[in-house]
Amino acid sequence: MLAPSAVPASSDDPVDHVGSSGVTRRFAVMGGFSSLSRQAKGLLITSAGVVVLSVQGIPIRLVDVDAWTLMFVRGVLSAPGLFAFFLIVERTRWKEELRAGMGLAGVTAALLFALDNVMFIYSITHTSVANTLLMISLSPLFAGLLTRIALRQQVPRRTWLAIAGAAVATLVIMYGSLVAGDFLGTLAGLVAAIAIGGTLVVLRSKPSLNMVPAVALGAGLAGLVGLPAANPASAGLRDWVLLVILGLVIGPLAFGLIATGPRFIPAAEVALLLLLQTVLGAYWVWIAVGEIPGTATVAGGLMLLVVLTLHSVATLKSLEGDQPA
Repeated sequence: MLAPSAVPASSDDPVDHVGSSGVTRRFAVMGGFSSLSRQAKGLLITSAGVVVLSVQGIPIRLVDVDAWTLMFVRGVLSAPGLFAFFLIVERTRWKEELRAGMGLAGVTAALLFALDNVMFIYSITHTSVANTLLMISLSPLFAGLLTRIALRQQVPRRTWLAIAGAAVATLVIMYGSLVAGDFLGTLAGLVAAIAIGGTLVVLRSKPSLNMVPAVALGAGLAGLVGLPAANPASAGLRDWVLLVILGLVIGPLAFGLIATGPRFIPAAEVALLLLLQTVLGAYWVWIAVGEIPGTATVAGGLMLLVVLTLHSVATLKSLEGDQPA
């Protein structure tokens, strides 16, 4: 699961000049898309990806297979789906982009994304969807911390304040999980958020490269982790329909679109949009499955949403202030 980086995209970022034109052409089939501003394109692409991703909790909850089988099938289906998305976007330059993107940075991103996928599946099958998504929503802040540590880039004071506020909200949620007996599931969601943050730091270190193949490799590696204990034969026809929708449609389309968004808009705007997944994801599962979040999850979740929203808005204002008049 991809989330936004805490490193803002500047106007002279290579992403602004390399690769985004190809993305625009691929989406030009949508009426009037090419006439939209860069910001409007980014908002449209990212919002579509977030909305698609927000429904993944429904098939995960409805499918009647164990976590290892879910991990295996989701991974082996998402990997080719993501690569197909990459081929569609980079139709004429895919060989060059593939060679450039699968160096050390690509392999590192793949390993981190695989860790994210494994921890995400464990979390969402061992605690509530709301708890998992709230933990995942911490990934932008972990990206900020890891940016400071790994890339030695300055982290704004607002990010440190947001990290402190998010830590308090996380303690509230995890206390509720400890009482409810699903602490390990919530902890796995926290590890997934850290892995996402690490993935984003690697991706932002190579902004001119299309790293979707690395994400595809990571999905495949996560599938291989689940292979030894997986039992695909246990899935019925209904389960296979849900698994195909999850692994071959929702995952590739959502992650592909969200990964494309930062080519057009700053990471802070992507972060603000990804908060929508936290709210929508829990809402869809509540409507479809009847899974009601606990009191601690609601309280901590509201605190977390306020903290992350304020942080994203403050970042956007800072970016606007940096732009020339």
